[in-house]
Amino acid sequence: MATNNIQDTLKKYFYSGVGLAAHSAEIVQKSVNELVKKGKVSEADGKKIVGEAVKKVEARRPEIEAKYNEAVHKFVKLTSSEVSKLQKRIEKLEGQLTIKKGASSASKAAAKPVAKKKSAKKKVKKASKPAASAAAAADTTPTA
Repeated sequence: MATNNIQDTLKKYFYSGVGLAAHSAEIVQKSVNELVKKGKVSEADGKKIVGEAVKKVEARRPEIEAKYNEAVHKFVKLTSSEVSKLQKRIEKLEGQLTIKKGASSASKAAAKPVAKKKSAKKKVKKASKPAASAAAAADTTPTA
């Protein structure tokens, strides 16, 4: 999809350039017509000027089209190879994730019972310490 969007954008730029050339030819035509009306240029010279301008634009057209086509094909080729590389990389990373998830799940499953046993022992020890210290305190208090 990205390739089509960029191709469309390149086409728009290309057609903009063609439109600009056509517009330029129109402006040259209008300018020469005004010069002819004012008598600064003869009608024959005006036609010659406009004809030369149009010929120059038309002469460059195949060159511009070739450059456009080259750019599009180069872009599409690069994009295809880049997409292929990225797909391979994604597959490799997905494989690594699967392996890590499997190993991580196994280690978590093994770690859970151990963690429960330790916390149970700590609770027992904490509960026995205050009783022992209370008993010791009871033995040292003087009796009357």
